[in-house]
Amino acid sequence: MTSHTVELKEWQSTFLKGVELPDNESRDTAEKLKEQGIIEVVELKDGISISSNSYVGRIKIGNMQINVMPKIKGMPLYQLLRYAYGLRELKFFNTAEHALDDFSFFDLLIFELYVEAEDLLYRGIQKSYIQKSEELASPRGQVNIKKLCIEGGIIKEKLPCTFFNRNINNILNKVLLAGLKLALNLVLDESLKIKLRRLCGELEEYIKDITITRGNLQLAKSSINRLTGRYYPVLEIINILYESQGIQLEKPSNSLNLRGYFFDMNTFFETLVGKLLKNCSGGYLIKDQFSLHNMFIYTPGFNPCRRKSPTPRPDFALMRNGKVVKLLDAKYRDLWERSLPREMLYQLGIYAASGIGDKTATILYPSINDIPSDQKIDINDPISTAKIASIILKPINLNKIAELLSRRENELVGYVDEIISGAT
Repeated sequence: MTSHTVELKEWQSTFLKGVELPDNESRDTAEKLKEQGIIEVVELKDGISISSNSYVGRIKIGNMQINVMPKIKGMPLYQLLRYAYGLRELKFFNTAEHALDDFSFFDLLIFELYVEAEDLLYRGIQKSYIQKSEELASPRGQVNIKKLCIEGGIIKEKLPCTFFNRNINNILNKVLLAGLKLALNLVLDESLKIKLRRLCGELEEYIKDITITRGNLQLAKSSINRLTGRYYPVLEIINILYESQGIQLEKPSNSLNLRGYFFDMNTFFETLVGKLLKNCSGGYLIKDQFSLHNMFIYTPGFNPCRRKSPTPRPDFALMRNGKVVKLLDAKYRDLWERSLPREMLYQLGIYAASGIGDKTATILYPSINDIPSDQKIDINDPISTAKIASIILKPINLNKIAELLSRRENELVGYVDEIISGAT
């Protein structure tokens, strides 16, 4: 059976003439990927059509390996990832020894996980006080009087004691080790793989293995306090790697494991835009997922199924003096190279015509250079042709953002201010 490797960037399509999926399991996987909007793999009469969207990663379906890469890569993507997810800029380790420009999206994440984990070991990983109860010849901690009474007093040379030991075998370090092992299964770069094996070997001697689950990740996150805050970036990366491996089906407990992994760049872009707005838009209060309450309401007496009224939620609302002045949405789709889809147009049209803000809704989309310029769509009354509202398509140059992150902060603030002020 001939194997095929397909290399795509996001929002690209290709056709493999004379190729077909080998079995029903492969067809089921392809159907689930299509249903979830991750990638479209469709069998046609004379071959297979493959179309990517905002998801990047790699997966094997039957004898076909599909790799989807983001347009922005290397050091610029690495800088954007660190900024978006609040990862620390650790000067202690030299990135020059790794060819980051050749790293895949996931290898960049895994490299940052390695750097963070190495830093934790260098500075000393967290030790927690773990309660133990033992019978000791040399008492320590607190003597368990209740147990002593139940046993009828001192009848042997040992006393029941309750005490606390400092131990590194805690939930934070267990998840750290499990995350490093997960990264070891996903990483492509050989030199990085060797470093991860070394870290795993150092931790395995003292820490028990656990399986990564959403429950364990949540337990680790909830145990973070002011003394263990340096574990937050590690848990953030491990969570991304873990979630990238499966597809959620109808029920939260039901998922389809992939022979590979995918990550939605739309999630990353929305996180990045939110961070930029909150950090660099002076004078505005930023509200995420701002609800346009009471815009749609079921007519009294005409909601027999008792459904909740739909509530539109723009990604961001910019507020000043307690009033919304702008509504913004962020979508990871190059709207300079590709047209605005009908469903996005209608969604933005609702935001703009809501009367909230300045009768304008802006969609922010990624670019990798300064060629794209603003596009504007007027919404007119179809009878009088009077202008009702406007939709603006505003590019954000990701390479420029990455460059400005390493320079003076006021330059980044100035660029974000250009984006906001141009959204009118």
